[in-house]
Amino acid sequence: MQDLSLRVLQTETFLEFARLAAIQHRRLGELFLRAELGEITPQQSRALMVLFQARAPLTARELSGRMGCSEVTISRFVRALDKAGWVERRQDPADKRAWFLTPTPKAREAFPRFIRVSNELLDEIFTGFERGEIEQLADVVGRIRTNLGEG
Repeated sequence: MQDLSLRVLQTETFLEFARLAAIQHRRLGELFLRAELGEITPQQSRALMVLFQARAPLTARELSGRMGCSEVTISRFVRALDKAGWVERRQDPADKRAWFLTPTPKAREAFPRFIRVSNELLDEIFTGFERGEIEQLADVVGRIRTNLGEG
């Protein structure tokens, strides 16, 4: 049987990850409002950033895979982003059920603000950390992903 104090520490650490994600999500929303990006949610912005990083149109299925979200969730994001003018959808000529997604000119114009917000949040999160500490943390998080079969 495992040491009870270790199990308590594991549980507290696991719960802390969830709390940190919620805090990060809330803080990102606040920064978006300040940067006049309040019409987009942090999760929607993540989808938009994946599209920017792809540098080529993606289908919803491809976006889903890159984000680790269900296709149903991605569909909701895409509908909201399309309606608000952040992404453009074009039907795949080879598969009439699939749609190619790309950022719109509105999204491209706002991209520098997204980057500033992201950098501000990263600076806030990692204030006081040395590079080696961040590298260690990245290694630990990578091990956790691997343990969960996602690495």
